[in-house]
Amino acid sequence: MIQAKLAYTSDNPKLDYRVIIRKILTGKIGYIFGRFYLCRLYYSKFKRIKQLFFSKNKIDTSLNFDTQILNNSHIDIEEISSHIRHDSYYAGLELNQQSVTSIVSAAKTKNLIVSANGLSFQYSEYQDKIKPHHKIATAEVGKPLEIKEVYQLRYDSYLLQIASQYLGYFPTNCDVKLWWSFADNLSLEERRRQFQTIDYHYDIHGFNFFYISFYLTNVDEKSGAHMLVKGSHVNKKMSMLLRSARVPEELITQNYSQNDIITIEGKAGKCFLEDASCFHKALPPIEKDRLLLQLRYF
Repeated sequence: MIQAKLAYTSDNPKLDYRVIIRKILTGKIGYIFGRFYLCRLYYSKFKRIKQLFFSKNKIDTSLNFDTQILNNSHIDIEEISSHIRHDSYYAGLELNQQSVTSIVSAAKTKNLIVSANGLSFQYSEYQDKIKPHHKIATAEVGKPLEIKEVYQLRYDSYLLQIASQYLGYFPTNCDVKLWWSFADNLSLEERRRQFQTIDYHYDIHGFNFFYISFYLTNVDEKSGAHMLVKGSHVNKKMSMLLRSARVPEELITQNYSQNDIITIEGKAGKCFLEDASCFHKALPPIEKDRLLLQLRYF
């Protein structure tokens, strides 16, 4: 079983096609057609029409909080959306430091959950009690929406405007994840076994979606920086669209310019917005733990 997962994250086209066929047979249509830009585009238009003309799709905007994003009045939302449409991402926003401090404090006291092995512990317990016995790649903070600042970010008025502008319709759903990536000397294979996304891939969560992410610790190349291929949300060869969404490193370097491979670094509070249909991955942290908050609007 483990070997199959490892093969799926590397370069095994035969397994890729079996996975895709299995998705078709189980009715996962979004996984098949959501990878194509035109399908995503027309889905957005269809969703907008439904929201405009059908009463059962009317939008509830009663949950709408003042923004926690700094200098928001100086940044044009249409300009941000246009930037993402061209480059796959925008990295010019910043979360205020009071919110950063509150979220980090909560993330260090709430229970952390490791989906790979079912462990549960607090951040303070990791170094002394957990790490000597278990090498862990990532751990999710349980019930992140119980953190006031996270809950308000999910319904942040400014972020909702950006997401709506980019998607072309008001996103009525949002998945919220807050997780630690630990600085461990794990092998790449062990990180893959624990589902850490260290390989280039593009996301296919249905027909359309939009990510807003926040670094809540200082992040550089040695502490889990996010990497992406600029413009690859629309610029993929057909062979890349007709196989697994995960590809080996050499396929990226062979098909894209080095200038288009972007590493996002920044201090705690840095916010980046992304059409995760682009190729992207996380660098393994080797010096410092990383805490990241991710909002996926759809």
